[in-house]
Amino acid sequence: MPLPQPARLRRLTLVLLGSALLVCAGLGGVAWRVLGCERSDYLDNASASWLNSSEEYLFACGTVWHSLDAGRTWKGLPSAGLPRLLREGRIAADRTAGRLYLAVLLAGQATLRCPLCLLTRVEPAMFISEDGGLNWLLIRRFPEGPAGLLRFRAIYADPDYSDAAWVILATGERSVYYATNTGGREWRQTCIEIPPEYCDPPDLFLEWNHVRHDVDEYNEIIP
Repeated sequence: MPLPQPARLRRLTLVLLGSALLVCAGLGGVAWRVLGCERSDYLDNASASWLNSSEEYLFACGTVWHSLDAGRTWKGLPSAGLPRLLREGRIAADRTAGRLYLAVLLAGQATLRCPLCLLTRVEPAMFISEDGGLNWLLIRRFPEGPAGLLRFRAIYADPDYSDAAWVILATGERSVYYATNTGGREWRQTCIEIPPEYCDPPDLFLEWNHVRHDVDEYNEIIP
């Protein structure tokens, strides 16, 4: 029996992978629970509300979870707008009531040239919700990278100012800081961290729209 031609083999691979993804997409968060995903494994990623210390949010096993008793009990939210194949992500609550940021890794795009890219490449992305996690909108895509190396190290919403948050995107030991002071509409790269050099939180950028600063002729902040 002759061996399949390379092009035909690539198409067959795509069909098989696509079929598997369709099954998982149909199941959504249920698929991850069937595969053994446990919410308790991700509790360290929970984010408390700055407005109510007993209120927490968590994204795990394909579901946005909400707690009103400091994480003792959780309720899954019906979150419209999120891809169904997401397993985990990092979530943060803005000081603006109801606004949440969710940083996730999307699967890479499979092509005839790279049929396994949906397994070997990931694309970092940011979603936002303005109604406490019920509806989500994709607001930013970041440069893609290799699966297993590229990850969101952390995401923070500023405790003092609304519309302000920052995220740390890591590839190995290299970390890139992105920040917003416009409620997620725009994200700016503020620092690249490569040990032994480390970045500080982008405090001045986060507070820019809330605190008046004097600047010189070069638009530099005057101490």
